[in-house]
Amino acid sequence: MGLKVRSIVYTLLTYTAYTAYSYRLTQHVIVEREKLHEYGIDKRFDTLEILGRFENPFKEYRPQTIYEFFVMRLIELTEIGKKRGNVPDDMDDRKKSLGWMKASVDKIKELGETCNDKVGYTWLGQSCGILQSGNKMFLMDPLFEDWIVNKWVGPRRIVPSPLNIDEMMELSPDYVVVSHDHPDHLGDETTRKFSQLDLKWIVPFGVKDFLLDHNVKEESIIEMKWWEKQQLDSEFEIVCLPAMHWSGRKLYDANQSLWSSFMILKKGRSIFYHGGDTGYVDGLFKKIGDKYGPITLAALPIGQYCPEWHQKPRHISPLESIKMMKEMKVENMVGVHWGTFTLSSEDYLEPADKLTEINAEGATVPQPGFTNIYNISK
Repeated sequence: MGLKVRSIVYTLLTYTAYTAYSYRLTQHVIVEREKLHEYGIDKRFDTLEILGRFENPFKEYRPQTIYEFFVMRLIELTEIGKKRGNVPDDMDDRKKSLGWMKASVDKIKELGETCNDKVGYTWLGQSCGILQSGNKMFLMDPLFEDWIVNKWVGPRRIVPSPLNIDEMMELSPDYVVVSHDHPDHLGDETTRKFSQLDLKWIVPFGVKDFLLDHNVKEESIIEMKWWEKQQLDSEFEIVCLPAMHWSGRKLYDANQSLWSSFMILKKGRSIFYHGGDTGYVDGLFKKIGDKYGPITLAALPIGQYCPEWHQKPRHISPLESIKMMKEMKVENMVGVHWGTFTLSSEDYLEPADKLTEINAEGATVPQPGFTNIYNISK
């Protein structure tokens, strides 16, 4: 056996042993937390670190190993030549099917002056969106690149962002909220450009290192762990909340930073829940709803759920998003994280079609670039 082959074998054996040991430790913590819960001490959904990395403290979670990652890449190779997601070739057809419209910088600016007792939300694709209330603007999971990685690796946006990055910089949001560091939720060039603006970045613990590497000033960064609350000004607060997902931008940095969802409160009322990326966790969303409901508006992911055996621990389907909505006492929900990139095997319009078919009260399929306005819950 050659030296290179031995090195590869030893590396894989070490990785496998580490992964198995980490998984065993995680399962032990989950069992111990369940026992504490039986005695009225609920730590089931607290942040968990094992061997220097963050882990999902949820019995529903199954880690995606490097082996599963490469199996999925091999499966994708068998699909070369096929039209993945059934995305039309013609850009006009794509825009029409998604209800895409160019967002207006002027109208978004005007809304900030008139929606003091309301919430405005503009979906810009994937989990990126603009939240407005009063004179404050929050930008969620900023991504304005046409490619997730680059034009050689892809994947490319199905349609352009309704606002380009320069237009978004002109709007100059007060806060940027990031659910996790995956490249379809946080763009490299987006981050570098936004580092020039005077704003606050609100991110899960560990994402600060990425921001610093992209020229964001340390004093502009607020790092949070699950269940922590941060007062932003006299009116607004934000709470970092659990999600079942993972983090990392490369093969070797998995789970070095935390992943999360966020709740934004205005004068003590829950006006917006940013779901980011998550799988469904029994009991978690009911706990969030009991603590923070009713919630005026939630942006919940509804796409990237096929094949289910691979995606279910990390993403939710439209049906699961409705279940989350009800458990969290959400009054209005927009389904996001679909129709932007082809990252899974369902048709690109299937998540929207399924959400429409369910026809749940308060749940809507947003149009890219269109601003929806909601009255704040009393």
